[in-house]
Amino acid sequence: MNLDWRQHDIRWTAVVASLVLSLFTLLLQETPNADAYTYARTAEIFLVDGIIAAYQHYSWATYSILIGIVSTTGLDVFSAGLLVNAMFYAILVYAFLSIVKQINDSEPLLAIAAICILVYPQLNEYRELLIRDIGFWALSLAALWQYLLYVKTQSLRSTIIFCTCLLLAASFRAEALAYLAFTPLSLLFDTRLEVSTRKILLVKLYAVIISLSLGLLLFLALMGLNVAQLFIEFASIYEPFISGNFTLNDEERALLGSLLFTEYAATFSREYIEVFLLAGMISILLANLLTGIGGPYLIILTIGFFKNHLRLNRGIAIPIVFYLCINFLILLSFIIVTRYLSSRYAMLMCISLALFVPTVVLNLLENAKASGRKSVAYIIAIFFSYCAIDSYFSFGESKSYVKESIEWIADNTEGSAGLLTNNHAVAYFSGKVDDYDLVQRNLSEKEILSSEVGDTIVAELTFEMRRLLKKNNIADKLTLLAYFPSADTRRIAVFERVD
Repeated sequence: MNLDWRQHDIRWTAVVASLVLSLFTLLLQETPNADAYTYARTAEIFLVDGIIAAYQHYSWATYSILIGIVSTTGLDVFSAGLLVNAMFYAILVYAFLSIVKQINDSEPLLAIAAICILVYPQLNEYRELLIRDIGFWALSLAALWQYLLYVKTQSLRSTIIFCTCLLLAASFRAEALAYLAFTPLSLLFDTRLEVSTRKILLVKLYAVIISLSLGLLLFLALMGLNVAQLFIEFASIYEPFISGNFTLNDEERALLGSLLFTEYAATFSREYIEVFLLAGMISILLANLLTGIGGPYLIILTIGFFKNHLRLNRGIAIPIVFYLCINFLILLSFIIVTRYLSSRYAMLMCISLALFVPTVVLNLLENAKASGRKSVAYIIAIFFSYCAIDSYFSFGESKSYVKESIEWIADNTEGSAGLLTNNHAVAYFSGKVDDYDLVQRNLSEKEILSSEVGDTIVAELTFEMRRLLKKNNIADKLTLLAYFPSADTRRIAVFERVD
């Protein structure tokens, strides 16, 4: 039987490759990340008490519910979470290639795009983490693909899928609602269509959005979920940040001025502290964007910009630019309100920028072939090889000492002894901490002094913990049992409460 592989959809080949990579991640899984325990606990609550209880425990329970459902196959919750991740990465890869296919339906471009997304270092480093953001990225990218199809074909099916994807994505991160509300406005800038046609398409799209949104709210109400209460709980998380607004009083301005400037300079500069802080926040935002896109792809995009390789069809470019602008405004608002930002919050924007990378690489290869420069192909091969190594091989410190400490505690401490720790893995795998998902980054002096004689204190040695454990009233009540990974390289310390 003769098979013409050129007739196969490369998107499915890339999906299979993504699933294989996820399988290796599952087989070689490390100690779960800190957020994983929140999802694990919520998944357990879902399996025992149902959906309503899961959402009451954690407002963003959708990811945990999926983990809980998968875990009914017999997998532990963390393996089930990685399997859920595998599904979302497969959706993300397929959607990414489908968007590139809308840019240019050529086999070489799709092949390069498959390599780009499969070896994207900053994206693939999250493959082994349990975070709800992955579902948000995948569904939002799938929505962008369907929106491009809607603009091209005016298909009702694409409209419904676009809205459904973003409504589902909103159950992972609320920012999806901003894409749902504002992305359709890009139709007004599509000059390929008559003004009247743009308005009609926009009205149809918003009619579907409103209809599906109301239908979803009704469905959730019938299930017994109080959406208004969930929204209030979500808003309450950010209320302390909002109430502590960006305006400083005279005392705060004087204190910051003396810390940032010399005493003399502060006299003249402290009235501009707010400007200084805002500039600092924007700098943090830009640094996170650069971290998110990563050095390798930033180099490619910079070359594409100066070589004029970033031009796309207007109908494709405008929605992508809208996605980029919406994400940027969300990030800017977030950092101003909360004063912090993680690079994963910028990941959707970075994936959207990565859509331009395959086009730039293909243009570089075609230009090199036309001019007879074979070295360019070798350089690009080395480039992608580096990205692959950076994506799937860790050169950081091994976290095996966490498992070693857990095993040591099980073998060398009394089973009836209580346990106090600031490490989620120790809390979970010891089986001695019921609310293991509520473990804080640092133990407090009150918690340690409130423990009982004979209790085991397991401290991950952050800077704050090292300083606390040196205090006389704390040190006098603890006996050191062990250090991990060793006495020379101290990451975790195990104590027994005495006196």
